Amino acid sequence: MIGTVRHALALAVLCMILAGAGLARAEGFPNGKALYGKNCAVCHGADGSVSEYGKHLKPFPARNLRAMAQWLDADEFRRIITYGLHNSEMTAKKYTLNPLEIEAVIRYIKTFTFRPKPGMGKKRYMQVCAVCHGRDGRARTGLGAKNLVYSKLDMKGLIHTIRLGRPGTMMTPKFNQISSPDIVNIAAYIYSLRYKANGQRGAMLFRKNCASCHTTPGHIRLTGNAGLQSTMNRLNANQLELRLRYGRHAHLADKSVSKLSSDNIHDIMAYIREWTSKK
Repeated sequence: MIGTVRHALALAVLCMILAGAGLARAEGFPNGKALYGKNCAVCHGADGSVSEYGKHLKPFPARNLRAMAQWLDADEFRRIITYGLHNSEMTAKKYTLNPLEIEAVIRYIKTFTFRPKPGMGKKRYMQVCAVCHGRDGRARTGLGAKNLVYSKLDMKGLIHTIRLGRPGTMMTPKFNQISSPDIVNIAAYIYSLRYKANGQRGAMLFRKNCASCHTTPGHIRLTGNAGLQSTMNRLNANQLELRLRYGRHAHLADKSVSKLSSDNIHDIMAYIREWTSKK
């Protein structure tokens, strides 16, 4: 009985020590909300959605942090807060906040939430993006823009591309042209345009257009150049699409391949991917 009591007392003391250590660690970490309120809220707003003062900054208004909180990596927030942004009122905070305080601010910003609105994104897409990417996202404009319907980018990738553009292309950075909420809403709308390739449809198209020469995807032989050293499941999406459209079989397929739509091709690609993944 005495041993049991001693054991219980020892366990209670240990719990108190551990709780005290945890409390000390918690108290040792800066208060991100307070630091944000002191250093950021005057421009970005108490809730991250930009203050009235921030809306009228020149040459560009403050960014809406609520819209971007879940989509920007901590590393990017760290760079922006530490070094500031060129040609803006966002000055470097490394002179007023130490690295631990910057981490605390980032953690607090990451608690902000924003619900994308694809309907609003469609309206802005038509105003800003459709001229190059087309009203349906299929980029049949003759400007060399990417077909967004078959894009493999996730929401974070789409937002990154809209914000920062693609070097060497006509896709210029839009982060100063479009507000942060609009960027997220546009990305959500673009994501909704994505063609959902279907392996079952692809299987039927394969049997109709390909099976006379290739009984299954396993009977497709890659020849020419590096093709001899590759297999179907090693081809990326672009390589596989090129093989289907312009491979050695194209002139032998009674023009059936050339009559396939882009959606048909992507359905066949989905079927081939599913077939090879099971082998």
